[in-house]
Amino acid sequence: MKGKLFTTLVLLLALSACTVATKHFWEIPSDYTPHIAMLRAHPEWGSVVIVNPIHCEKIGVDACGFFRSNAHAHYALNHQALPPSAYPKSMRVAADCWAARNADPAEVYAAYLFLSDENRDAGIPITGDPLERAEVIRDCATKAGNWRVAAK
Repeated sequence: MKGKLFTTLVLLLALSACTVATKHFWEIPSDYTPHIAMLRAHPEWGSVVIVNPIHCEKIGVDACGFFRSNAHAHYALNHQALPPSAYPKSMRVAADCWAARNADPAEVYAAYLFLSDENRDAGIPITGDPLERAEVIRDCATKAGNWRVAAK
């Protein structure tokens, strides 16, 4: 039941237009992208965020939401649509910071926990140093007043 609910949620997200910086674009689920979420150019729709629902199910809806926000951040920051590993560190940091300031606090915290977990699933590729990214996310969210530690 949990898997069906998650799949339904992902499909609903894919069918709805997302708004960033007053421009609309789509999210498309794809089991084939090796990344959790990534920005891609699309010939008809301009920009789309490709989301891997398998990775999202493994890391949880909240952490997945942060990585979707991170892909949206590259768009909002006028970064060229590149594979995540092709972004220079400065652009990755800027996108992490943007997402840490703008995403739901539960998503920010979930991503922080995921990136901080040294025992996380090695089959989910992370671009850059995960621990370094976790610290950037926490610092940016704290400075923006968007850091909330979830109750355990």
